[in-house]
Amino acid sequence: MAAEDTSWVFDSLVGFLQGPIWNAPVLTFIEQKCAIFDTGDTEHEEEYRKVHDEYKDLVDVMLQSHMEDIGITPEQFEEACGQRNIGKVNFHESLFEQVWAANDYEIFKRMMIQKNLELQLQALEMIQQKYGITPQSYLPDDETKLPAEEAQIMEEVLKKTVEEYKTASAIADEGTRELEQSLISEERQRLEAECRREKSLLQSAILQTAEADAELPEADRAPAAETISNTAVVEPSPQPSAPALDEVDAEEVARRQQYLRAQRDKLLLLKKQEREKKLRAAAAGSAERPRSARAARAALSSGGASAGGASGAPDTDKAGGADSANLQVRRALARRLKSEVVGAP
Repeated sequence: MAAEDTSWVFDSLVGFLQGPIWNAPVLTFIEQKCAIFDTGDTEHEEEYRKVHDEYKDLVDVMLQSHMEDIGITPEQFEEACGQRNIGKVNFHESLFEQVWAANDYEIFKRMMIQKNLELQLQALEMIQQKYGITPQSYLPDDETKLPAEEAQIMEEVLKKTVEEYKTASAIADEGTRELEQSLISEERQRLEAECRREKSLLQSAILQTAEADAELPEADRAPAAETISNTAVVEPSPQPSAPALDEVDAEEVARRQQYLRAQRDKLLLLKKQEREKKLRAAAAGSAERPRSARAARAALSSGGASAGGASGAPDTDKAGGADSANLQVRRALARRLKSEVVGAP
């Protein structure tokens, strides 16, 4: 493939990564697996690494299936990612995090911890909607708003929550109301503060890994470091005081956490259903991505862990040569997305 003919490859890839064929399996995997990832937890590293291996397999299968659909090799893919397009490609920063997390365990762990906190905040958003409380952003700043498709899915989920509450035959008892109000007023402040902190730590980890991986002279890397540090690596300012968990009755804490987990599980189910609808519509309306659509459906039904074997994509992940090629593809894509995010080569 001639160099001048590969510009369309990256454009096609960006469209793929922003669409439901990628989002449905990848985001569903992240959300369903992130519940075990917690701040300060050092006892479950082996389990975390196992999930990371599953995530790498899923990302590799999805990228392989896309390359097969458009008929290019890993070498051609890398060449296309290295070309400079005119103008800026618009995509959400979380997309870069998803790709880079497959390359780096520490970034993956930080991403999963943050997603766990985000989902708890989204569950609180569901509770607020029931009472007609003006929604706050469940992420602390404008830069971390959801991508367009995910925002649309969340809007549908919240709409269903309100409709379900209005048509429910039984009104929540007073105890449940008090519990929900305490979650909204107290847990939200704690979760938002943790989410800010984890976002800062995640972007710091991305910066460190990206600089090491780029193999660029120090002078070339400085602008990227300045860009990220000025926008993200600032410790959050203290939040308005709320009762610390150790100041609340232990039984009440357990009750809150159990109820929030139940709301979180309900949220995950509703979001998965919405993603499945979008995936079905995308797969039915596109004859251009038969392998990637099949891989997405298989991954969504299996939870991602066995996506490679079930999708029809080549089952070569475990071979040394295939591992090297997969890593080459992921790194080429991550570098290109990094250049689009922070403006560095």
